Amino acid sequence: WNSSMNTDKVRDMLVDRDENGEYKIPFIIVCDAFQSETVAFADLVLPDTTYLERHDALSMLDRPISEYDGPCDSVRIPVLPPKGDCKTFQDVLIELGSRLGLPAFVNEKGEPKFRDYPDFVINYETSPGSGIGFLSGWRGKSGEKFLKGEPNPRQWEMYAKNNCVYHYELPKSYQYMRNWNKGYLEWARAHGMTRFAEPINVHIYSEVLQKFRLAAQGKRPGKQPPPHLAKRIETYFDPLPFYHEPLEVELIDRHEYPLNALTQRPMAMYHSWDSQNAWLRQIHTYNYLFMSPKLGAAQGFGDGDWVWVESPHGKVRCMARFSESVEPGTVWTWNAIGKSAGAWGLAPQANESQQGFLLNHVIAEELPPCEAGRHLSNSDPVTGQAAWFDVRVKVYKAEDSEPAASFPQFKPQKRLPGQEGRRSKWQAFFAGQFRRKAGIK
Repeated sequence: WNSSMNTDKVRDMLVDRDENGEYKIPFIIVCDAFQSETVAFADLVLPDTTYLERHDALSMLDRPISEYDGPCDSVRIPVLPPKGDCKTFQDVLIELGSRLGLPAFVNEKGEPKFRDYPDFVINYETSPGSGIGFLSGWRGKSGEKFLKGEPNPRQWEMYAKNNCVYHYELPKSYQYMRNWNKGYLEWARAHGMTRFAEPINVHIYSEVLQKFRLAAQGKRPGKQPPPHLAKRIETYFDPLPFYHEPLEVELIDRHEYPLNALTQRPMAMYHSWDSQNAWLRQIHTYNYLFMSPKLGAAQGFGDGDWVWVESPHGKVRCMARFSESVEPGTVWTWNAIGKSAGAWGLAPQANESQQGFLLNHVIAEELPPCEAGRHLSNSDPVTGQAAWFDVRVKVYKAEDSEPAASFPQFKPQKRLPGQEGRRSKWQAFFAGQFRRKAGIK
């Protein structure tokens, strides 16, 4: 839903059938803590926990917390027991890896190496005997080492006693110019943070990119790119920095679609979660398309009017919101707030589905056909980063005769057996009190 380009058509793909009437995707497993849009397409649902009910590692191997004066990481520990049949997805993966006999999860006898996810975090090493694992603090058998050391069976306990955070403060002489600070680089190599103690330079000219380019030009032995992609690689793997328009923009009529459309994460809705949170729903239950007042004046619509946002790929209907802070050639909105009717335990007429919207419907997952071929990913040609911010659109006023609701709309999801649809008495009481004080009838 929220993490998919071309969301409308992806919903069709999930239930598409072949010429024999069989599903093209024969079996779909979804792990989720809530009745999300994707859960409705699942053959098997694995009920996940929330972050309040599980162990998590914000690891140095992935995306740790950060301080300027030295490396640090952190953990989350459960503050509530899991409800019902919920089990953390990490534990499920550990068990699946063990049952499937994957080499990283079983020993020479085929027995599981790890009891559960907390045990996995403690005992996993990047390579046997490396001493480098998910967590950098309190390593060694007694917790006397940092960054590098043997697994410590009491590591979680020691993190919990230190407010779930480990922070190593570097000596002052190591804290600055680290990319060519000899003392820091040698320290980092000794503790497994880098492989080499050589200066880390910013390359204005990239030999790595040039190797790809030479291969595309047929001037380098070894593996060669497919012929239909050679020109693309030669063009974009330039060893020197250069500017180019987004790939999709180069293939469409930019005069018909003059506006850049962007999305941003709202603080109260990092991904799709929090529509189930009654307190956060008071902050925003739907989103607007923010734009310069100049755009509204030029197109003949006002602040708060319903408008169409159309790209070469699709269109959505939403409400306009004027802001002098928006660059006139750009429109943007919050992502993740728009929901499908009936999802997330919300009523089918909830604001999230009737007024909220996703910009995803106008973003194509593939580029238009071009000389490089068809079915090319709509992503950066070098990094592969999905082109979430490359779409171009036009915006125009919706007709007064059209429904005052966002588009597209989908058939409401059915409530699951046992899913409570009524508010508790105390919720209804306080909601009524607030409405009376606010003068809402």
